[in-house]
Amino acid sequence: YLQNYTEHGGFFPNGWTSVFSALLIVMFSYGGSELIGVTVTEAKDAEKVLPKVIKSFILRIVLFYTLPILIICGLIPWNELTEESSPFVQVLSISGLSGAAHIMNFVLIIAVLSAANSGIYGCTRMMYSLSTEGEGPKAFSRVNHNGVPTYSLMVTGIILIAGSMIALFKQDQVFSLLMAFPGFVVSIVWIMICLAQLKLRKQYPFQPSFKIWGYPYIPIFTVICLGIISISFLFDEANRISILACLICFFAVTAISIFKFKLNKR
Repeated sequence: YLQNYTEHGGFFPNGWTSVFSALLIVMFSYGGSELIGVTVTEAKDAEKVLPKVIKSFILRIVLFYTLPILIICGLIPWNELTEESSPFVQVLSISGLSGAAHIMNFVLIIAVLSAANSGIYGCTRMMYSLSTEGEGPKAFSRVNHNGVPTYSLMVTGIILIAGSMIALFKQDQVFSLLMAFPGFVVSIVWIMICLAQLKLRKQYPFQPSFKIWGYPYIPIFTVICLGIISISFLFDEANRISILACLICFFAVTAISIFKFKLNKR
């Protein structure tokens, strides 16, 4: 493994700046892990179940992300990877597995459908929660006889379809556009989660049994790292349009919420 990297330019053949260009893909790949917290209100025995889920989630990251990437990097030099097929397909082909491309394509389709399903669930439930707390339109809190927030689901579906229509008009840019949106939004969401914990943890009426260790230093360190990553996204011209659109929406929602809560206090 070390010999492979030494012969092909070392661990950073294109310099340290290449690391920042990969951070957006990393954020995009790990986005959705925050949905674990959305399921708290619907999980039975959350005090027992959620710690196990969080620990197993970290284990899955190591098994299905970290180790495979190390294996790929150890078997295929970075300058021999091609855009024609996935690195996983190339590794399987080297191993002598015929039809590896079909296997990986099937896995990717399942992964995309799973990501879309989790996104629909998270967005629908988030709009429902905001509505029930008085922080969103009341229509989003309406549910059908099965307990499904109907209007929240409909709005989520419309936005999902509208987003997929980008592929019809920007086929050459669709990947970078759709990756920049969730990647940047995930970083903002994670920053808000850390800041909320820093502000509200001392105000909890009942302290949870499962707590993050290293508080408050770990959340502060996480906010700093995520802030640097978010700023680094702007240095890539391909991401600027998507990120500026996200920032406009973010500041618009922030301004509306500040104005609304000021009226409520009056």
